[in-house]
Amino acid sequence: MYGQFSLISRLISPAFPWSHSGANERSRTGTGTWGVRVHQDSNGLPSLSMLSDDILVDHIFDYLMVEDILCLRMVNRLFYNLTHHGIIWKRFLRRIGPNVPALPPSQHYSPNFLTSFEAERLVIRAITVHKNWILPNPPAASYLPVQAHRHILSMIVLPGGKYLVASACNLAKTHYSLVVYVLDHRICGIVPLAETPVRGKAYNICAKYMNVEGTPSIVIGYIRRKTLKSHQSTNSIDPSIYNPYLNNPRCQIDAPMPLEYVATCLQISLDALDALGNPILVPGSQEFFDFAASQPPPFRFLGHLRSDSELRNVDLGEVDGVPNMVVAKMPETIVMKELTFDGAISTFKCAREITLSQQEQPICNFRLLPLQGQILVVRSTNRPRLAPSNPSPGGPPIIPDVMFTVAMFPTPDPGDTEGGEFNPLSIASFHGKDIEDFQISDPHVSNDQGRNFLPPPINIFYRNESGGRICHMIISPTPRESAPEAFRSTGKPHYAITNLRSNMMHRLSFKNDESRTVCRTFVIPGCLRSLFYSIPRDNRSDTLSVRNFSGHLLSKRGDDAYSIMRRETLQNILRNVPKHRENMLGQFNLPSYILDHIRDGVTAIAWDEGTGRIFYSKPHETMLHILDMAETPLETISGQRHPIPLEDERMLDL
Repeated sequence: MYGQFSLISRLISPAFPWSHSGANERSRTGTGTWGVRVHQDSNGLPSLSMLSDDILVDHIFDYLMVEDILCLRMVNRLFYNLTHHGIIWKRFLRRIGPNVPALPPSQHYSPNFLTSFEAERLVIRAITVHKNWILPNPPAASYLPVQAHRHILSMIVLPGGKYLVASACNLAKTHYSLVVYVLDHRICGIVPLAETPVRGKAYNICAKYMNVEGTPSIVIGYIRRKTLKSHQSTNSIDPSIYNPYLNNPRCQIDAPMPLEYVATCLQISLDALDALGNPILVPGSQEFFDFAASQPPPFRFLGHLRSDSELRNVDLGEVDGVPNMVVAKMPETIVMKELTFDGAISTFKCAREITLSQQEQPICNFRLLPLQGQILVVRSTNRPRLAPSNPSPGGPPIIPDVMFTVAMFPTPDPGDTEGGEFNPLSIASFHGKDIEDFQISDPHVSNDQGRNFLPPPINIFYRNESGGRICHMIISPTPRESAPEAFRSTGKPHYAITNLRSNMMHRLSFKNDESRTVCRTFVIPGCLRSLFYSIPRDNRSDTLSVRNFSGHLLSKRGDDAYSIMRRETLQNILRNVPKHRENMLGQFNLPSYILDHIRDGVTAIAWDEGTGRIFYSKPHETMLHILDMAETPLETISGQRHPIPLEDERMLDL
């Protein structure tokens, strides 16, 4: 039946309503475009236009693919209006399943309140980001600079690409703050909606959608540093300038005075953001500021943790329905705090790998798996190595061998501050040289998604060989029939260390003076699409000279189970299946002016794999720059469709 309707544009193309004298007469009398009907073409043959709107939208269009709908839109005025109907695009959204970017859990983004334009934008984004990403050299569809009104130091995009949370400051770096931006405002695109001051630079930002006391919210966790009161003076230095070397936990911060670390958690309700983002209020107008001033403060303090030991790697999640903040307390301790009125705190020390139990094994990174009630922890330590008996003078430095472990630990009971040392439920050990910067993707799987579709894998990336090579490990979800009984019956995803496998190693280089130079590469991990960006190996500044971006696939030709499931689900609405590239890594094909722009220096980078947008900021300015890897329907400056659907007020309700 699909084959019959692939020619629908040819079947209906003779029936142009404005070519029929009766139709022109009715149009001039103001009956509206939906009332314009052409029952016969010029040869007296029947036309699809004689069918009612309900039959066309609910039945005929149900057999069409996205390409057919877009072609049909160009046929005549009637079909132009009908193909913008929200029913069509929400139907496509249901059919592509996990390819839909995760939307905020608020009423504004619920299916019943989703506009036809937003539904169409989500579908077109899902299709075009997939088509671009699997090309040998993915192109950027568009570039957009916007005024952020603050200098952005670091940032993170929430799943679905509707909100961005930034650690920011003024250009003088005397005042720090956290800012929440809405990314698809109907009138102004990207708009700062809420800001709260921070006593010092916010590091290691984590932001997730969570339910706090029945209120759907964005919960933000971050860490800041401060000097101890006993060492504070009028000439004290700024503790924000000290960073771990290359994100390597074995190279600690070497500050000239002791530091105190504070992990803080804030909440901002989605209802408050929806109210501030109401398109009736033009951002920056006096009405907008008057309305914002009349509302309660959008941010709410949930709790904090203080420590003289270094805190890093914040994660958030709902464990048994209770929101929790999890922090790594260096070198080997995990701290959990319930984000409730009582705020119960639990701690445990990760037991060391037995073969090197005499050496510290500092935490490199971790990921809370709230649906599983476990914590995935990556640790590393230098292996003892005998020095050569006759070292050569001026020879290269001895790079120690490194052992790292990937282990699953149980979450402690609430309020258990004397949990002591926890043995891992399962563990795997690996060896390498000069290993640093472990990054772990966040599967962020909901119960419904996990039950109906294959859950995403967990991707682990790290650098070695002085930063010149990126290694990839993957933990696939346990098949439903092999999972423990508790997971089979509930449909929750289950991840096991036994599923861990090394995937590939990647080395990036760039051309310079007719030669190729090895880069130091950084990764922003995703479940399906991870973003790589590379800098010259000798770049040691906070301002990164980014040579280029590259897109990473889970497997060659996308032949792993999760990629196949995502691709086949997306092909439910596509007639033309795009060809998949052979290689796992594809360097972006960016215009020269973009390459010059990022090579001139970048301060912060964020990536949203669902919508396919790269966000970056540059030093000494207050702009936010966006590279969009997806196509989207056009909007006018007033937030209307472009071109605007013709002469029918009922379209405003769709």
